[in-house]
Amino acid sequence: MSRRKKGSGQITKVEGRKSPWRAAYADAMGKHHYKFFKTEKEAKSFLADLNANSNAQKAFISKGAPFSAVAQLFLDEKQQDNLKGTSYETLTYTINFITGYIGSINVKDIDSSVIQTLLRNVASDGYSESVLNKTKNNVIRILKFAAAKHYIASMPAIDVIVPAPKKVNREKQAKDNWLRRDELSLYVAECIRTYIPKKYTKHAGQILMVHPVGYRLLLLVHTGIRLGEALALTWADYDQYSQTLTIDEDMVYVEGEKVTQSTKTTASDRVIVLNKNAVHDLECLRKQYDEQTRIIQQRKEDDLREAEKKFSGVELKSKKREIRLRYEKIEQEHKYICGSLNFPFGSSCASSTLQCHKKICKAINLSHAVNVHGLRHTYVTHYYLNHKNDNDFDLATFSRSIGHSNIRTTMEIYAHLDMTENKHVQRSIEDLKDF
Repeated sequence: MSRRKKGSGQITKVEGRKSPWRAAYADAMGKHHYKFFKTEKEAKSFLADLNANSNAQKAFISKGAPFSAVAQLFLDEKQQDNLKGTSYETLTYTINFITGYIGSINVKDIDSSVIQTLLRNVASDGYSESVLNKTKNNVIRILKFAAAKHYIASMPAIDVIVPAPKKVNREKQAKDNWLRRDELSLYVAECIRTYIPKKYTKHAGQILMVHPVGYRLLLLVHTGIRLGEALALTWADYDQYSQTLTIDEDMVYVEGEKVTQSTKTTASDRVIVLNKNAVHDLECLRKQYDEQTRIIQQRKEDDLREAEKKFSGVELKSKKREIRLRYEKIEQEHKYICGSLNFPFGSSCASSTLQCHKKICKAINLSHAVNVHGLRHTYVTHYYLNHKNDNDFDLATFSRSIGHSNIRTTMEIYAHLDMTENKHVQRSIEDLKDF
C-alpha cells in the first residue's frame, strides 16, 4: 500500500485483477469510493485531478458564486448527461432568460424573497403564466444542484406565490406592435447588413451577414406568416413556377421537443402568392441551403475516406454502411427553408430567431416594443394601407390570405389603422370637403 504525500486518497495494489491499482477517495459528502486502474500512474493522476477539482471548488465557494456561474455549471452537467439537443436548447434559453434578471446575485443569497421579486418583475414585463412557472421551477432546480454540489450549505426553504400575469390590452398591443415606414426601412437594412472578418480568422476575406437569420426575419416581414409556420416550411412548399407558398403546418414545442402539427386553425391552411421581396428572400435562403447541402456532402465524403484509412475488409464495409445511414437521416432532415444554421442543418429553433430580432431592434434604436409576431402585423398593416384603394383589392380575400378565420378579425385589428394614418397627412383648408 502506498499513501499519497499530497492531497486526499490512497492507492493500493490488488493482486489478481486486470486493473490492479485501486484508488480510494471520499466525495464531498464523506462517502468512500473506489476506482481501479491498469497502472499506478493512472491512479495517481486521477487522485491529483480529483484533489485539484476539490481545491478549485473550495476557492469558487469561498469567493461567492454568482447565480449565472452556477447556472452555467448546471447547463454543462446537463450537456454531459446527453440531454437531447432540442431540450438542451430550450433549457439554455430559459436559464439565460432568468440570469438576465438575477445573474449577478450570489447563489447563497437567493431565498424566497429574491425569487418572489424575480417573479413579480417577470410578470410586470408581461410574460405569461407558463413563463412564470418555468422561471420558478428552473431557479429551484439550480438551487438544488448548488446544494448537491456544496456551492451552498443547504437548499433554502422556498415559499413563493406565482403572481398573476400582467393583463395586456391586446387591441392596444396590436396598434403599437408593428414597424412604421421609416422603422421598417432601418429594420430591413439591418437584417441584410454584412461584414468582412479580419485576417487570420476562419472566414477571413469573405462577406458574411451580421445577423445570419436576417433573411428568415425578412421572409416574415414580406409574407406575414407566423414564426411557427415559417419554421415548418420545406422547399417542397415553395412552387417556383407559380411563385406561391403553401402554408399547412406549424412548428411547436411539445414537452421540450420540436414537432410539426397542423396549423393554428383550418383557415390558416392556405396558398399565398408571393411578392417580389419575398421571392428575393427565398432566393437568398436557397443559397444558404445549397451551401449547407455542399457541406453535408463534403463531410460525408471526408468520413468515408477516414473510414478507409482506419478499417478494412468486413469492418470497413460495416463502417461505410453506418456512415451512409447516418447521412441519409441528416439529408432527410435537411429540408427546411428556415432550417438550422449549424451542422447537421435540421429544423431550426425559435429562440435563435427571437434573439436575433431583439438584437436588430436594439441596433436600430426602436423606440417601442415590437415582438416577432409584430412582423406579421407590420406586413398586414403596410399591405392594407398600400393596396386598400386598388381596384382588385378585396378585404375578404386578403383576410383569407393571411390566415384569419374571420374577416371581422382583420377589420378589428388592422382596418382601423388607416384612421390613425390620417393624423400624419398634412392638409390645407382647400383639401377639406364642404359640409
